Amino acid sequence: MVQDPQVMLLHQHQQPARAPELLHQHQPERARELLHQHQPERAPELLHQHQPAHAPALLNQHQPVRAPALLNQHQPVRAPALLHQHQPVHAPALLNQHQPVRAPTLLHQPARTPGLLDLPEWHCQAPQQQAQILHQLMTMPSGVAVITAARGRGKSALAGMLAQQNQHCLVTAPAKVSTDVLAAFAGEHFHFMAPDAILAADSVPSAQWLIIDEAAAIPAPLLQQLVQRFPRVLMITTVQGYEGTGRGFMLRFCATLPHVQHFQLDEPLRWSANDPLEQWLSRALLFEDAAESELQGEVTIFPATPEQGVLEAGYHLLASAHYRTSPIDLRRMLDAPGMRFWLAGNRENIAGALWLVEEGGLDKSLAEAVWAGLRRPRGNLVAQSLAAHAGYAEAATLRSQRISRIAVLAVQRQCGIGSALVAAAHQQADGCDFLSVSFGYTESLWQFWQRCGFTLVRIGSQREASSGCYAAMAIRALTSAGEKLQQHAAQRFARDALWLRDIIDLPFETADHPQTLNEDDWPLLAGFAWAQRPYEASYAVLQRLVRASPQPLLKAILVQKHSLNEVAQQASLSGRKAVVQRLRQETAEALIQCDIRRAEQWRQHFASLQ
Repeated sequence: MVQDPQVMLLHQHQQPARAPELLHQHQPERARELLHQHQPERAPELLHQHQPAHAPALLNQHQPVRAPALLNQHQPVRAPALLHQHQPVHAPALLNQHQPVRAPTLLHQPARTPGLLDLPEWHCQAPQQQAQILHQLMTMPSGVAVITAARGRGKSALAGMLAQQNQHCLVTAPAKVSTDVLAAFAGEHFHFMAPDAILAADSVPSAQWLIIDEAAAIPAPLLQQLVQRFPRVLMITTVQGYEGTGRGFMLRFCATLPHVQHFQLDEPLRWSANDPLEQWLSRALLFEDAAESELQGEVTIFPATPEQGVLEAGYHLLASAHYRTSPIDLRRMLDAPGMRFWLAGNRENIAGALWLVEEGGLDKSLAEAVWAGLRRPRGNLVAQSLAAHAGYAEAATLRSQRISRIAVLAVQRQCGIGSALVAAAHQQADGCDFLSVSFGYTESLWQFWQRCGFTLVRIGSQREASSGCYAAMAIRALTSAGEKLQQHAAQRFARDALWLRDIIDLPFETADHPQTLNEDDWPLLAGFAWAQRPYEASYAVLQRLVRASPQPLLKAILVQKHSLNEVAQQASLSGRKAVVQRLRQETAEALIQCDIRRAEQWRQHFASLQ
């Protein structure tokens, strides 16, 4: 019997007997495991020989850094060679054609093993373009510098080199995790502070340079304050979507600053010049910004689906306008359930886009567990927050649609396009009880949502580190059940506003609402005492309780305004968590004093949920 040369090759290298069979049966997961167990060095070659379609994915799972080099190192067939020579059309054709003579010959060619790719030595020396810019930055007397580039050009590396050569540098960014590359190059001179922490500091941190990574992802008012606090500021940002507003950042914010030095990195370090793989990846992940040209012709509002090519332009627009957009959002847009889209423009050009996400519809028991702070399933951002923080379990059982993203081209703003998109979503929200939106609170943004018919029902107690804004939530009722929720939530928010001023630095309007304990307060207090409702979400109702029953720690914190840390030291408690636990105990004691029978009913109720 003549054996398959591929099987012989596996046996010659002491592969387990099942590996060839599994490969031929299209079970690459099991085969990969066997191959890596017995011949880890040969696995890339063997996988590429037998499963060329799966090889890149399998290599990237186990060798994410060396995958490109390994693929180019182990080229047993002609097809990878063609791919390496940038002939993407011929290679798939060769693999997919069923040529009984030529294909086996090519498949059974011995592996070629050229050396590893000669990649740039980033940690050794700066390429010429980086070195020139670094020299100019090191000699800059004062002012603001901006570095823009596409991905893979070394922006963060260059900023890290600046920090490494100047110990008086402070780094900030929307999220610390995004500064990993910068930190690697800065070494021991890497010092990070979140934007809101810098602005909240009593004194300006001593630093000759402030480096702002992903500057386009930070709101302009926050950037303006940061720039004014330091003698030298370096802002770096990509000119593509996902990290922020891309080129729009240069047009809108940098144009307001006097004497800005602008540098641009063009030389690719992650890719070869004009690498077709980079071009393909940029197209596949929709990296490019939305076009900023003014729309010609009549603007209409119409729904869209991922199958329609026009949605690509809408996604470009959404990504360029929202700093939190990531490739995960692209995946959700294409295949996640419960997504709806509205576009403004015509079939060729898009001026605005709105992205809706279906929420709610949880069963009553799960919604109550969310309300009590005992469960937090994934998704349902506003629906769950209104239950867990605002105290409305029905918000999670009702069906709603959340406006996840909305964007309008800068040149088309103030023309009513955004309002028209929201109106279309409202008119076509069949089967939903309310629309919702979560946004970083600014007066101008709230005015927009107010004009669209929304009612403010919640504001978070912590500023977002990236934006410096409080997270606000608003809803617009669509049914009688939604209307009932909206009215109750708005009334409670207005009643709580008197106390929210203590923990939220916003100019709340405080009408004359009664602050004595009532029936509406009991479930919230019981949820704090015997379940896990958060302290911040219970702050206003605890203020009403302490005036009816002044317990020691509650009084020290809520009336005498001592911080949780101060109370922890005074009461010899281990920290904030221990203080909150003691506050729960005092709340339970106060409720028992008020009405022992009702208190016991609530305690038993929450015990049954756990």
